[in-house]
Amino acid sequence: MKANYLNNNIYRLITPPCVAILVYLLMLLIFDRLAEISNNFSPEELIFLIAVTAILFESYRFWLLKTDKIKILNRNKLLKFSVIYSGSFLITVGMVYALFAIYFKFVIGISEFSSELISFLIIFILVGILFHLFYLSIRFLDRQNSLLLEKEEMNRKNIEFELEVFKNKLNPDFLYESLESVISLIRKDQVEGAEQYIDHLALFYRRILGNRYSEIITLEEEKLKIDEYLKLRNYNYSDNLIVNWALDDISNIHVVPNMILQTIQLIEYSQQVDLNTKLEISIEDSDDTIRFRFLSSERLTPLPKFKALKEAIQKTLTFYTDTQFEWQRINGSIHVSIPKINIED
Repeated sequence: MKANYLNNNIYRLITPPCVAILVYLLMLLIFDRLAEISNNFSPEELIFLIAVTAILFESYRFWLLKTDKIKILNRNKLLKFSVIYSGSFLITVGMVYALFAIYFKFVIGISEFSSELISFLIIFILVGILFHLFYLSIRFLDRQNSLLLEKEEMNRKNIEFELEVFKNKLNPDFLYESLESVISLIRKDQVEGAEQYIDHLALFYRRILGNRYSEIITLEEEKLKIDEYLKLRNYNYSDNLIVNWALDDISNIHVVPNMILQTIQLIEYSQQVDLNTKLEISIEDSDDTIRFRFLSSERLTPLPKFKALKEAIQKTLTFYTDTQFEWQRINGSIHVSIPKINIED
């Protein structure tokens, strides 16, 4: 908004007549009784007051716009306000005295008008103060709004950055464990198994990198990535990490890239799963969410890391929806809910 309203033609046309009418009615109340206002009302006087008010407001506008361009005043707010009000006071006194002197002497033909002049000076000085208070309040609100917008823009950029990091994230722990698995297979002379493992690993990361420029993807694409991930993990878990897809049409469900994968990794991180312990995750369709359901078999995990993983998922979701990432324990099982992404939104 800033000072742009000063240059708004509608504001410049409407404000002077409205203020002039109020000033004229006030002056009639000061010099006449309420019952005599209708008899003493003069359209010529009202038109003159409208012209005076318009000239004053245009002078104020010119003065405010000029002071805004003085750099030294913008560095010192107190000095700027002092200059603005001092200049406006001089403009009010000079303009009102000159215009009313011309009107009373040359239009009406009255030489003694000191009492009326003083009354009009007082009223227009108050009008000038209110005009500038309104201007300064607009400037203050504009500054506050600008700061809020800058803060929102920074938050948006942070979310976008975190989203990009989330989509392109290459889990270093998983990569390190995968390389150890390859080395282990080679030491056991299982060359063919090592080659297959490397093929799955390459395909897994190729699918991750293939989605790095996508805002959202279908659940079908995400499933292809997860299938490769499960093959890699089950080399160490002896097929004890199981994901059951209980959804009707995964090609029409959209998610954030890596969202389902990260959720499965979070579940895997917090639950018991190894060569002797099975972890079976059921992924179901539940209205506007995708629900993960599995039996609770929690293991001791560092709480800060667990919270950090959950927060990373939630922060990514805030870029698309207000729906929260939910982790609930219900009768010995854990339910995790992730919102679907609506293409239209």
